[in-house]
Amino acid sequence: MEYPDLEYYENNDGQKEEVRKLLKNLTLYNFYEKIDIEFKNHIESEKCNTCNEKLSNLANADNELLKLCKAVCNFILNNDNFQKFCEGKSCYSSCSDMKLRLYDRVMKINQHPENIGRFFDAIQSIRKRSDAKLKICDITNFDLKEDDFKYYKYLYEFVSIFFDIRYKISEKSNSIDKLYCKHIKEFFRFFHKTSKNCTNKSTCKYYNMFNNIKKKLITDDHLIFIYEKCKYEKTDCTPDSNIYDDIPCLKDKEDILKTPIANSDIKNDLNILYTAAIPVISISTIFYIFYKVNMF
Repeated sequence: MEYPDLEYYENNDGQKEEVRKLLKNLTLYNFYEKIDIEFKNHIESEKCNTCNEKLSNLANADNELLKLCKAVCNFILNNDNFQKFCEGKSCYSSCSDMKLRLYDRVMKINQHPENIGRFFDAIQSIRKRSDAKLKICDITNFDLKEDDFKYYKYLYEFVSIFFDIRYKISEKSNSIDKLYCKHIKEFFRFFHKTSKNCTNKSTCKYYNMFNNIKKKLITDDHLIFIYEKCKYEKTDCTPDSNIYDDIPCLKDKEDILKTPIANSDIKNDLNILYTAAIPVISISTIFYIFYKVNMF
């Protein structure tokens, strides 16, 4: 299953795949890669018969869902923590990361609500077994429709990788930095577009996640960092949007020397100053050379 999912990018200008390859090296997606290997483990075990009992005769059932249930069962029975799948502080969010990845896989296989419910009922039953090692992670059903979960996933993954990205953006503004910055810009545009449909908890299933990201970006110095390091400035997202929205859309800062016609007066002023400075510099240089010669 391809990740990261960048479906929300506005334009496929050829950089999307470059960004995807770059992001795959971040902590969250390294964790996904390791967990995916576990979820593909098809070792049969009598201890996982609960999967057969819950999923054998379901409407629109899929054999892949049964296989996934058994793989997760083996994972729960044989791993008491996530230490071999993560390092340091990243382990703090491993349970949440794993639950998100698992639900994403389930949704890709089968979106029938009853089947998804039975799947997670089976996982809950297995986790409550006395011989189950993974006690620290309560694997629950997100109970979200496809679009709601998709938006939740985009929000969750961005906030999970943002600090990794911020740490990796250098002072040099090289080609790698620009790809990281592009990802931030595309996410901000998506965030603004989504905000119109996520205004309260009763109608927006991912409201808490949405609101937390907004508060975090606004209250800290993250926006200032993005403006400075990515050389971005605020811009309107759509004709009816406001440039002063909480989370703005972004565009490249304009270079006054490259801006056409509109800044022609500024360019002329700079040219006049530059031309006037040449004789001064030349005379100063001559006096300096003359002074150095007289020293010897």
